[in-house]
Amino acid sequence: MKEVFEFLYLGNLMAGKGVLVLLDACEQLKEKPLAFICHVVGASSPELSVEDVQQIVQQKGLQNHVVVHGPLYNEAKEAMLEQADAFVFPTYIDCFPLVVLEAMKYSLPVISTEEGAIPDMVQDGVNGILTERRDAHSLAAAMSRMIEDPKIAVCMGRRGAEIYRERYTVDCYLKNICDILHRV
Repeated sequence: MKEVFEFLYLGNLMAGKGVLVLLDACEQLKEKPLAFICHVVGASSPELSVEDVQQIVQQKGLQNHVVVHGPLYNEAKEAMLEQADAFVFPTYIDCFPLVVLEAMKYSLPVISTEEGAIPDMVQDGVNGILTERRDAHSLAAAMSRMIEDPKIAVCMGRRGAEIYRERYTVDCYLKNICDILHRV
């Protein structure tokens, strides 16, 4: 196992995507003797720029725990997905965030919220952990659980990849559409 547990957030830098809640949770985690780093990957939005998020990281004293990368694409984004130990996405404004499926495809356990279709994708305790919306304490507890028991994170990640292959690949969608059309 790695010495430092690596979390990954992928999403636009918007309050509704939970990035500020994530920084609050990281602030709580830094008070514990836990070795972690959180990679924040995403483009600026009208409400939060990459520089704004970097400034908040500085204000909270999270420089040793949070790295703000800005937007990454293609191979750079894939490298982040491959190196991460868990995906964290504390959104409270999404319907069907494809980024959750992308994380599952890479065998990452998902820490997210009961927003939109996320509970259909992430089965709490099976392939990830669902937390309360806008609740940094709940998020920090879920992140702490992953850090303290990385074997659970690996098992959840594997199960997430299985769920992805069983339900969310292009072949699965095509089969489902064909099944629906044959019933009409």
